[in-house]
Amino acid sequence: MKLMFILLLSFVAVLPAQQIIRSFDAPGTNISGLAYHNNTLYAARSTSNTVYALNEMSGSVNNSWTVSTTGSETVTGIGYAGSLLYVAADNGTGYSGHVYKYTTSGSYQGNADVLC
Repeated sequence: MKLMFILLLSFVAVLPAQQIIRSFDAPGTNISGLAYHNNTLYAARSTSNTVYALNEMSGSVNNSWTVSTTGSETVTGIGYAGSLLYVAADNGTGYSGHVYKYTTSGSYQGNADVLC
């Protein structure tokens, strides 16, 4: 166990320093999640329940849509898997919410309940 820890530390010590490649302003305040697919950065904004599709080079908004949440839910995160974007939302209690499925162009594909 100690040997693995020492080897891991040795490996981390030789990694090159990370650098910022590009930066740009967010499309709004309260961005609650980011996802990336096929040269597009997707940003989820909690205050407006909006997903923005951003140009990865300039940060310009190529497309945006409002997530159709249930009740008083707000968007809390976003991810990409397979061919869909998965947008998480909850009502702030931490016990229940939904995951909403969208195509990368913003077409609604359904949702699933999330109970904790």
